[in-house]
Amino acid sequence: MSYKKIDLKVIMVVIMLLLIFLNLLKYHMMSDVVVPVWSSHDVEYYDREKDNRSLITRVKDYLSPEQLLYRLTRIRVRAPITYLKREIPLLAYYTPEELKTPRQVVYNPRDNNKIVKLKFDLRQEEEISSQQDNSQSIDDLRGMEPDNKIRDDQKRPLIAIYHTHTSETYIDDPRKQDNNGHVFPGEIGNVARVGSELATLLAERYNFRVIHTTRVHDERYSMSYYNSRKTVKELLDNNPEIDLLLDIHRDGIKHLPSRETITTVVNDQRVAKVMIVVTNGKFDFAHLDLKDHHQEWEKNLNYARRFANKIEEMYPGLLSRLEIRDTTYNQDLHPRALLLEIGDYRNTTQEAIRSAELLAGVIVEMFR
Repeated sequence: MSYKKIDLKVIMVVIMLLLIFLNLLKYHMMSDVVVPVWSSHDVEYYDREKDNRSLITRVKDYLSPEQLLYRLTRIRVRAPITYLKREIPLLAYYTPEELKTPRQVVYNPRDNNKIVKLKFDLRQEEEISSQQDNSQSIDDLRGMEPDNKIRDDQKRPLIAIYHTHTSETYIDDPRKQDNNGHVFPGEIGNVARVGSELATLLAERYNFRVIHTTRVHDERYSMSYYNSRKTVKELLDNNPEIDLLLDIHRDGIKHLPSRETITTVVNDQRVAKVMIVVTNGKFDFAHLDLKDHHQEWEKNLNYARRFANKIEEMYPGLLSRLEIRDTTYNQDLHPRALLLEIGDYRNTTQEAIRSAELLAGVIVEMFR
């Protein structure tokens, strides 16, 4: 009996080692598709500000009426919808029409701002109506003249916008959310509304060409960047002339941030702060040679620095910071690929939309 037990243990160990070897071999063989997506900076960031606060500040924040109310009831004083969600449970089942089905929208100003809808699920025959623009005009926030657009005789830049974490949303989303501000797996969060507002404004006001996709990538969260990488490759294969690639997220600070941490005021309007993330590919994952994936990451960094400087020049205080992370986030596929964190999940959707409107003005200036 003892020999049989020993043999069984040996067999189990051999099987485990074989599985590990096959898994590593798979990553090496699929190195162009499977690349690292996690970074130690992610964890460090979530705790960074919390650790830097003084004890008195922590106690004040913890005992503030707004924070106590939020911890006990999940109600935010500045977001009345969070109260209605508790009182009217049916609100949790409401999904805006434009967020019900993944879609790709191509904005082409050359055809009189016609919007061509390309659906990923071709089995669906019902046309999805284009999203209505409920946000404030950029003129109200910046005072830019409406005719400040790319002229017909100029090359129209092509911007591609996607969302790796498609389920990310904001505090005023009436749908059910997990503790990190995500709607249920497979659903499309309000971060896609922010992307849609940015795309619409760039196309209709500034005459840019824009592709915006709300394809869901995070139905299985750990596979988010693997899935979005496929989308990015498709976009670049079909549109090699893409000038700027934006992966739009919203942040998820671990501790309860103060109002000043996640918002600022621009032209008397409360807007969500923005963080820019650039990756350098330095990450040891299954012993892959990451230099092959991200050799020219400095091009992204240089562009991101110019982008950050332009934000500071136009809207001081809007940028929270520019951060470099030891990973890839698909940025090895394009020399001008940025990850933008627009607000935190405790921001309201409207605050994030206002920031997107300001960012549209920044993008325009970057192409002048």
